[in-house]
Amino acid sequence: MDSIQAEPSGGAGLEALTRFARRAAGADFALAFQAGADGLAVPLASDPGPLPRAFSLGRTRFESLDWSGGPKAAAPLALPSSVLLAIDRPVQQALFIPTPFADAPRSGVLLLWVANRAWRCECPFRDDMEGSVILLQSAFGQMLAGQQDRVRRTLTNDRFHDLFETVPTGIVFMDRNASHALVNERAAVLLDMAAGEVEAAEVGARMRAMREGCRNRDALEILYADLQTTLDYASTAIWVSEASHIEVDTHPVLGHGRNGRIWLFHDVTARERLDDELRRRADTDALTGLANRRRFFEVSTAALQKATLAYGAGSGMSILLLDIDHFKAINDRHGHPAGDAVLHDFALRCQSVLRQRDVMARMGGEEFAVLLPGTGAEEARGIAERLCSAVGGAAFEADDAAISVTVSIGATTRIDDDHSLDPLLKRADLALYEAKMSGRNRVGFKVTLADQTTS
Repeated sequence: MDSIQAEPSGGAGLEALTRFARRAAGADFALAFQAGADGLAVPLASDPGPLPRAFSLGRTRFESLDWSGGPKAAAPLALPSSVLLAIDRPVQQALFIPTPFADAPRSGVLLLWVANRAWRCECPFRDDMEGSVILLQSAFGQMLAGQQDRVRRTLTNDRFHDLFETVPTGIVFMDRNASHALVNERAAVLLDMAAGEVEAAEVGARMRAMREGCRNRDALEILYADLQTTLDYASTAIWVSEASHIEVDTHPVLGHGRNGRIWLFHDVTARERLDDELRRRADTDALTGLANRRRFFEVSTAALQKATLAYGAGSGMSILLLDIDHFKAINDRHGHPAGDAVLHDFALRCQSVLRQRDVMARMGGEEFAVLLPGTGAEEARGIAERLCSAVGGAAFEADDAAISVTVSIGATTRIDDDHSLDPLLKRADLALYEAKMSGRNRVGFKVTLADQTTS
């Protein structure tokens, strides 16, 4: 960040004249400002400091009153808040001296006296304040007229400051030497540091600490590997923590690193959570909370690919197809609400038997499927038998009725010739058919289409 240039000599002269006017009048605060016909006042000198921000003359009564009688009570004047913040004490009296010129007809000097003063100035102009200070009017007008470039810079800086602080995005701007940085309030909150101009090294350390706390920190480490060596590096990524999702964009200013670098932090937590919820709904059966048919095929295809590339125990994979026996009779006898309750509780009872890594899905109606990753034939058969026992072991309660439910299951396990899900599903479906034809409430198992195994 380039050093701030010293004000031209006219600025120093205006400050000296403002200080003299305050002391001559025995006031506690003096402000010289330039204001155009639109009433936007740009403070150019104050004594004592700091210089207030730009303000509007709209609600003030400076120009509508007769000041020839000297200072007036401050209460009715609607003094600008930026001026009151600068003086930081209750104001009792005020005196306005108009200093108009061609390009800024509403310019002037404002003198203020605070309430409950502990001293009284003994100064030569005190007895004829209104006459003596107004003698400076011409000098103030000439000096204010010479500050047009400074006014433009001030307005530009104020507008940039307003934009910098009010946009709903955290902003960090690093200078071309990577020695200093500007941090707005939103970025400061995210990085747990002070806003304003700070050392770039401190900002960098805070950003690294924030990334270290992300769930995707390893991916971010790879993404930003070229940042230190590539001057024109640019990227957009989402930093994912337990509490938030922050979209972070970094790019060189005006397309080249020699101009500095900007970081933009935008909180997209609500958007990402909505996307997650929409994805969850797209993948989930609304009644049972299980995965739906589409999600089952996605997960099972990925599991098959993983099993195909693995060897030994890791290459196992089995699939179960479940069909609730005589479910139409349950709906016909007890009604569809009762049938829905049975489906919901059936899913819960099955999940209590399954392992955490297993995936159960509702394929439609009373048909379900279970993916058993890393599972061979014998273990899959045991899980299927436990599911049969769990479902048929106790009646389901629905609308004060005890409903007996059984399930038929078709099972299969992956063999080397299985290059897609189709042969596994075909075998499992045939095993399910045989389980039903053999009396239901049992498990059919096929490793090959020629198998005739039902238990």
